[in-house]
Amino acid sequence: MPVVDASPASRRRVKVLQTVHRGDAMSVLVAIVGGLSAAGVVWVVATRHRQGVLKAASWLVVYGAVVLAVEHPQFATAYPARVLYPEADGFFFNDHARIHFFMAGIYSLIGLGVLVVVARTLLREGRRAGWFTVLGALVVGGSFDLVLGGIWYEHGSPLYGPFGVEQPEGFGWPLLYVYLFAWTAALVISYRPIFHQTARTDTSPATLVYPPTGSA
Repeated sequence: MPVVDASPASRRRVKVLQTVHRGDAMSVLVAIVGGLSAAGVVWVVATRHRQGVLKAASWLVVYGAVVLAVEHPQFATAYPARVLYPEADGFFFNDHARIHFFMAGIYSLIGLGVLVVVARTLLREGRRAGWFTVLGALVVGGSFDLVLGGIWYEHGSPLYGPFGVEQPEGFGWPLLYVYLFAWTAALVISYRPIFHQTARTDTSPATLVYPPTGSA
């Protein structure tokens, strides 16, 4: 009869192996979801003239916000709440840190909600304030995300290879970076309708199509 090693060290090794295998499966799943999400951005950009450029741009901001909510705010709330992630037990050294992390995640969701409202109103109406609000969120948030990602946790991104990171830690970059792709695309396709208003033939924000039908 085989002898089962039930020592604490053995149980820890088993738990580590289970976590590694779960991480490998999650890595593949997240890469697939990230690829499909990026394809969704491409589809919205490709069909932007059908629904109106500004409307498409506003939906790209919403799209990116939803993807981002699954990443940073989700982790910021799920870890201190000790749900979804078994390793969250013992992650925080005291409850003071837990409440601050949790509320940071809550207010991150509120901030994304405000950005969605700005996109579906100001940006969709062709107002420059909406465009610059999205640009500010992208530049400030994206810069912190990329820089601190290279310092703390790369999410497996090959982006940091030229900076001397030979084996990026973790996984998830194909999904995490979708919001950067979506918001950049929203700003690019909405730039001409917003900043070159003389080229418009239909000034109705909800149905604006640029360039005008029949033009080059």
